[in-house]
Amino acid sequence: MTAAQKTAKLKFKQAIAYRQKTGVSLKEAFAHIYGRKVGAVKTTYGVYVYGSLVYETNDILIANAYAETYKKRGQNAIVKKIPKNKVGAVKKKAAPKKKAAKKVVKKSAPKKVVRKVVKKKAAPKKVAKKKLTPRDYDMRYSAKKPGKRTSADGNTYYESRPNRSDKGKLLGIGNVLNKNQEIKRLSQLAKTPLEKRIVSMIKYKLTGYDNLESLLKDILYSGLQSGIVSDLIYYSDTLAFYKRYKKEIDILLKDIINETGSNSPADLFGNKWDKEDFFIEDTNNRNLLAWFGFEEKLRELTNKLGYEI
Repeated sequence: MTAAQKTAKLKFKQAIAYRQKTGVSLKEAFAHIYGRKVGAVKTTYGVYVYGSLVYETNDILIANAYAETYKKRGQNAIVKKIPKNKVGAVKKKAAPKKKAAKKVVKKSAPKKVVRKVVKKKAAPKKVAKKKLTPRDYDMRYSAKKPGKRTSADGNTYYESRPNRSDKGKLLGIGNVLNKNQEIKRLSQLAKTPLEKRIVSMIKYKLTGYDNLESLLKDILYSGLQSGIVSDLIYYSDTLAFYKRYKKEIDILLKDIINETGSNSPADLFGNKWDKEDFFIEDTNNRNLLAWFGFEEKLRELTNKLGYEI
């Protein structure tokens, strides 16, 4: 057993002992042992003297101290949890509010309604589309430099016009169509909410790449820690991402741990993982899992596309 495992075992025993002593929840007991605050629902404890509630508080230690004081006086006092519907029984009832006197409102004369004259907007004029000239079509093609040419029949000729070639390619249109087809195919493969969100986040980055495969390689080789996906750089974004897709990311993490034969997330993330954060409540571990969920899901989608990355 490693030193970390021994420490965790000792902390667990201390938490159980504290829970048995105070009656708090297991999560609150762990928070007490590790010196953290826990955002759980507050429990109200009451001090009962001869069956009557005389004091209530959210702190079990304060309640026990009050009970001991009554016992020293020779009175029978016990501490119990107060049901939610009976919390506040010790507080004094507020005096009934006096009914406010009705104000006499004088009726004002009806206001005159002034109708606004709204001018109708003129219909937009139809503008005839410009007819493209042969030169306009020429400008759409990538052309060879002026010089010697060889025709399909094998004849030699010379071309002096810079915007003309026998074999041209429409500038940019071929790439745009290919990228649109690729992103459409990727969108069809995305089935879960997490996968659909990932596709929507990388769509806008595709404009700076010749094809989708190059973009996916950059993301998976560099990793999100490089800042390549600007939507998941700051903690506020990564924490919100993990909170929204927590179920899918936790299932993915469990599957990876089982496939790799690991014992815990610490075996996957190494020194980056905070071993003391058992319930994954701190920023560090949630940030790591947000990046992990994005990258692993994107890797699965990449494999489905048939790209070798």
